Amino acid sequence: MRSFRRDSFGNLMVGVAVFGLFGCDAKTQKDVEFRAAKAESEARTCQGDLAQERARTADLRNQIDARTREWEAGRAEVQSYKDRIAALTQARDQLAALIEKRGAGEMARPAIGASPLPTATDEALQTLAGRHAGRLWYDRPRGGVSVGSDRLFDPGSDVVQAEALALLAELAGVCAAAPADEFDIVVVGHTDDSAITKPESLAKHPSNWHLSVHRAIAVKDALVKAGVPAARVGVMGYGELRPVGKERGPNRRVEVFLAPRAAVQSFEAIRPPR
Repeated sequence: MRSFRRDSFGNLMVGVAVFGLFGCDAKTQKDVEFRAAKAESEARTCQGDLAQERARTADLRNQIDARTREWEAGRAEVQSYKDRIAALTQARDQLAALIEKRGAGEMARPAIGASPLPTATDEALQTLAGRHAGRLWYDRPRGGVSVGSDRLFDPGSDVVQAEALALLAELAGVCAAAPADEFDIVVVGHTDDSAITKPESLAKHPSNWHLSVHRAIAVKDALVKAGVPAARVGVMGYGELRPVGKERGPNRRVEVFLAPRAAVQSFEAIRPPR
């Protein structure tokens, strides 16, 4: 009887121990699973925070890059202003030096292209242009002079004004004297693009082309009357087709060129067949 009780008690204790052992293992497993789930959630949260921080870092880096580019552009603009200031300062100093030289009478005569005309004729035309500054211009490289039509004619007219005849007489004196007498003279008339409206002018000059040629003929007549052989003089007219600029005033002009005779007589006469 006692032996049975001891065996039963032993079995009971073993069962309690086994129950306790397995019961503790289940509780530990749940605790581990809970902690693992919690750690995984915290890891996901950390990953989200890390992604946000990386995005903010990238945004800040982009802002820094943009500010850096703006700063570099600003620095380049500042350098550009510095270069412009330096150039303007240099130009100011050069201008001040020129003004000082001019005040001291040290201004050198600007270089002008060589004239195709003999020295004596070239110098005579320079003197004539200086004496009639504002009325007559000497184009030295081309060997010709230009006179504003407003200085020679009334509007729409081809009659040389009385006060302009003296100027043309002086020009004729240069053209008729040696060594200019070895050159031919070509008188070229030009007008602006204003239409001729006066009936009396239209009756005599149907177009600006006619007016330009008629004015060239009038200047030619004045030169011949003042002593230039008629055989040396030719006339041309271009109307408004060869302006020198957008302003109408300078386009109204008569030009007188001294040219080598071979240059003018470039075409031989056309002879009819026999």
